[in-house]
Amino acid sequence: MSPSCTVCHSQGLLASGTRFVFPASGTEKQNYNVLRNFALTDSNLLRSKSIGLPFHAGGAPFVDANSSQSRNLATLIPAMVQQVCTAVAPPPPGPAATLPLLRGVSLMSDSTTLAKAAVLFAARNPTASEADAVRTGGDTAMRQTIRSYMQGPAFESFLYEVGDTAFLTPGVDITGDGGYNFADWPMAGAVLGAPNVTQASAAVRDRFVKSARREPLELMRYVVRNDRPWAEMVSGNYTVVNGIMAQYLGAQVDGAFTNRDDDNEFRKATLPSARLGGTREHAGVLSSHPWLNRFPTTDTNRNRHRVAILYQQFLATDVSALAARPLDDAAGGFKVPVMENPACAVCHDTIDPVAAGFQNWDENNRYLPFKAGAIDHSLPASYMATNYPKDAANRPYYMAGDNWFRDGKAPGYGGTSMPGGVTGNRTALQWLGQQVAADPRLAMGAVHFWYKGLFGRAPLKAPFDQTSPQYAALQAAYQAQNQEFQSIAARFRTDRGNGAYNVRDLLVDLVTSQWFRAERTTTPLTATRAAELMDVGSANMLLPSQLNRKLMSVTGQTWNEFDNPYAGWGLYYGEFDGAQLTERGKAHTMMQSISVARLVSIKSCPITKGDFDKPAANRLLFPAVSLTDTPSTAQGQAAIVEGIRYLHKVLWKEDVAATDPEVQRTLKLFNGVWGDRAAAPARAVDCTYNTGNDPAYTGRAWAAVIAYMLRDPKFLFE
Repeated sequence: MSPSCTVCHSQGLLASGTRFVFPASGTEKQNYNVLRNFALTDSNLLRSKSIGLPFHAGGAPFVDANSSQSRNLATLIPAMVQQVCTAVAPPPPGPAATLPLLRGVSLMSDSTTLAKAAVLFAARNPTASEADAVRTGGDTAMRQTIRSYMQGPAFESFLYEVGDTAFLTPGVDITGDGGYNFADWPMAGAVLGAPNVTQASAAVRDRFVKSARREPLELMRYVVRNDRPWAEMVSGNYTVVNGIMAQYLGAQVDGAFTNRDDDNEFRKATLPSARLGGTREHAGVLSSHPWLNRFPTTDTNRNRHRVAILYQQFLATDVSALAARPLDDAAGGFKVPVMENPACAVCHDTIDPVAAGFQNWDENNRYLPFKAGAIDHSLPASYMATNYPKDAANRPYYMAGDNWFRDGKAPGYGGTSMPGGVTGNRTALQWLGQQVAADPRLAMGAVHFWYKGLFGRAPLKAPFDQTSPQYAALQAAYQAQNQEFQSIAARFRTDRGNGAYNVRDLLVDLVTSQWFRAERTTTPLTATRAAELMDVGSANMLLPSQLNRKLMSVTGQTWNEFDNPYAGWGLYYGEFDGAQLTERGKAHTMMQSISVARLVSIKSCPITKGDFDKPAANRLLFPAVSLTDTPSTAQGQAAIVEGIRYLHKVLWKEDVAATDPEVQRTLKLFNGVWGDRAAAPARAVDCTYNTGNDPAYTGRAWAAVIAYMLRDPKFLFE
C-alpha cells in the first residue's frame, strides 16, 4: 500500500482531511496501526475504496477485486480485526524534573502538555497534525503550537474568566449609590436615572450596565489580544468602550466601530471630564469605574485598600504582611499612630505615600468632585472642617489649595516624590501607574496574576511559623516555586519576538514550566515529601463555563444548566458570582459532587446516542466501534477495547495500551453493564436508549462508560 495510498493519505497531503491518514514519514509499524484501526472501524469501506468504489478521488489503486493486491488485503483484514491490541507499548515516561525540590518527579509528556493547553486555551483536543508537529519539532514546535491556541472565542472566554476572578466585575455598581454620577456624565442621564430626562428603555439601560461592567475585562483582553505590554494595564493613557458606552459617556474613540450596536466590539478610547473640561486621567485599569468601585475607599481609609489591591494584583506584594498590626495603637500616646508608632509605620511608610496617587478620586469613585475656591479636589469635608484635630503646634492640617492629607506621609513612590505633592496633581494616578509600570516587581506580579488565572490558586507564600513541624518543607516548596517564577519573570521582561511583557508568551512559559508539568513521583512519598509537593502540578477544577466548552469540544454537547455559570447549577458548582461570592470553588465538596452526578445522569445517554447517530467518520467518541460490537465475539471485544482506548485518549488524555489497568477497569465496567442486561429493571430507565433502539444493549453500556469517565477528576480538572 505504501507507494499508492501514502501519496495522498498522509499528513499535509491531499487526503489529510479524511479519517484515514498516515503520519508524516511514518514507520512501517505506525502505518500498519493506522491501517488496522481503520479496518476495525469499517473494513468493507477500506476494501471498496481500494478499487475505486463507490467513489474514490484517488482512483482504483488495486484495480479490481481480482487483483493480487486486493486479494492480499482481503486476507489481511480478518487477521487485523481479530487482534486484541495488547502489544501496544505504553507511552514513554515524561522527562525528569530538574528543580532540586522535584527530584524523583516525572513531568508530563509533550503530548499530554499539549493536550492540556489545547483544552484550556482552545477548548478542544489537539489535531493529529498539531500532535505530530510537536512530536517531531520538540520544544520550539510545542511553544509555537500552544501560542497558536491563544486566539478565538475559547481563548477570549478564558481571558474573561481570569479577569472576572481578579476584578469581580459582576458586582460593580453602575447606577445608584456608588455608580456613575449623572452630574459627571450628563450625556448618560437617560441610562443613569437623571431627573427631568427622558429615560432610555429597560433593554438599553441593561445593555449599558452590562457593557460598563466589562471595562476592566475588555481592557485586559485588548492588551493581550494586541500583544501590548502588560504594563499598560496600570499605565495605559486610555481605556476601551463599545458603541453604547461611547454614546452615553461621550468617549473619544480611536477609529470607527464596525458595528456600533455590537456590544462585543470594544475599541481604544479616552473619556472626557464634562464638569472640568478636557480629558479625565487614565491609568489603565486603575482609573476605570469598575476597579475603583470593587476596591473602594473611605474617608478614613484614604485609598490604602486600593494600594493593597494594586500591590497584590500587579506587584506580587502583600503589603499587609510587612508587619503584624499592633493591638492597641493608643497605648503609646501617639497623636498620629500611622506616622509615629513604629509598629504602624512599617506598613504605612510604604502604603500611604502611594495612596496619594488616588488623590483625585473620592469614595464614590468621582473624579475631582469638589471645589474649594478655584481648586478642584476630592478631600472629605471632615478633614477640612475646623473641628478636625490639630497638629502638635495646634495648627490645622488642611491648607487652602490642598488635595491631599498633611497628617500623613508625603506623596510619592519608593524614594521618588510625586509632582505636586499635597497641593494636588490632576494626573496623579497616571503618574503612579507609570511608577508601577517601571517597578522591577511588575514582571513577578504578572507571573502571580496569570498563575492564579491558570492554576486556579494563589502562589505560595513564605511560611512564618518556624516552630511548625512542616516549616522546612513549606519553606522549600516556596523557595522552589519562587525560583521557577523568577526565571519566568526574567524571560517575561525580554522581547522574544512579540514584545517585552507579552502575556501570551508568559502563558506559554507557565504551561511548559516544571511546576505545571509535574505529574507523578517515581518513589514512595514520605510525610515531608508530601508537604513539599503539596502544591506542585496543574490540577485545577474547571469552571462551569470551561467544563461546558470542554464538553462541547470532546462530546459535541453541553449541559444547559451550565450556560449561566453565575446562577442555578452553574452557581452551585462554581460557587462564584463575582458579587457576593468572590472566591471560586476549587475542590469537590458535596455540591460539586451532586452537580456532576446530575450532569452525567442527564447527559451520558444523549451524548452517547448523539455520537453513535453520526457517521463513523464524524464521531468524536466512537469512531472505531459500532453498536453491533458486543463482548460475545472476539471481533466485538477487540472493537470495544479499541473504543475504550480511544475514549481514554480523548477524555482523559491517556494514550495507553489495552493492558493498562485503567483500560481494563473501564472494560470491566462495560462488560459488567452489558452482562447484567437480562436483569435490568423492567421499569422505564431515563435514557434515550431503550430496547427499541438499542437491542444489543451496547448503547446503554457505553453510556455507563461515558458517565463513569465524565465524573472522574481526570476530566473535571485540568
